[in-house]
Amino acid sequence: MRVGIIACQIIKLELEKLLQELEWKPDEILFLDKALHVVPDKMREVLICRINEMALSVDVIFLGYGTCQSLERIEDLVSIPLIRPKVDDCICMMLGSDRYAEEIEKQVGTWFMTPGWAEAGMEMVIKELKFDRVRKLGKDPLEIAKIMFEPYKRSLLINTGVGDKDRIMEKTKEFASHFDLAVEEIDSDLSLLRSYVEKARDMSFETKKVEGKKKVAL
Repeated sequence: MRVGIIACQIIKLELEKLLQELEWKPDEILFLDKALHVVPDKMREVLICRINEMALSVDVIFLGYGTCQSLERIEDLVSIPLIRPKVDDCICMMLGSDRYAEEIEKQVGTWFMTPGWAEAGMEMVIKELKFDRVRKLGKDPLEIAKIMFEPYKRSLLINTGVGDKDRIMEKTKEFASHFDLAVEEIDSDLSLLRSYVEKARDMSFETKKVEGKKKVAL
């Protein structure tokens, strides 16, 4: 069985890390723009298009996205089976729902950061929150963002073991400084994301084993 991967650039480093650890190379892999989720309906349209294109050359696709506001039933809208983490977003994908809930309970005013989000920087956050629109009104998006961030107390960096750790922490602190947030860090073993990647890999390997046995029998 040929297996493909379509995922967001935000989790590119984590996926590449897992693929290397699992010593598995999918038949096709495609990373899409990390800003797609800013317009959920457009993201769904783009993903459906890319999935159906890849379906011409693979048998199943691992989709590296959470629900992200618009992908709840995307499996019903495409022409190929999907393996997709059953989570709300990439933060849950990195931490797992239980740990995510624990951190929220610990501090409701938590802004979660991953290496991908830290590298994307302030401009990406402003774009996600759609504050970039106020530039047309002659206003500073950062000043608007500061109002929205008033309830937040900390920026929590999820260390997934990828990238330049010092640079990622520096970028996280730079972001937090705009909103006077405390900076904390927790580690993630990527167990949830790993389980779905392993499922995709195993589907590929099991089929190859069966095909190998058929060849021996012949």
